[in-house]
Amino acid sequence: MNELFAKYGGMILTFAIWAAVFYFLLILPNKKKQKKHQEMLDSLKEGAEVVTNGGIKGTISSIGPEFLTIRVDKGVNIQVLKNSISRVLK
Repeated sequence: MNELFAKYGGMILTFAIWAAVFYFLLILPNKKKQKKHQEMLDSLKEGAEVVTNGGIKGTISSIGPEFLTIRVDKGVNIQVLKNSISRVLK
């Protein structure tokens, strides 16, 4: 067993360190960003002014389970996916 660890222990330790670095630098920040975005989506209300990922700015007129209706001008409403909302302005 000691012989096996002596032969491959350094390689296993190096792999474990790289896995930890990968997790803390890439995966964990992305999870935090996704959680923050989901909290923003859950807090959306009618009347909120939002911007989509495509740059369309409008006011939420109705909210469904998957889609939102956004009023972009008088008499002009569009439906977009909830996940396409990038930020809330007001």
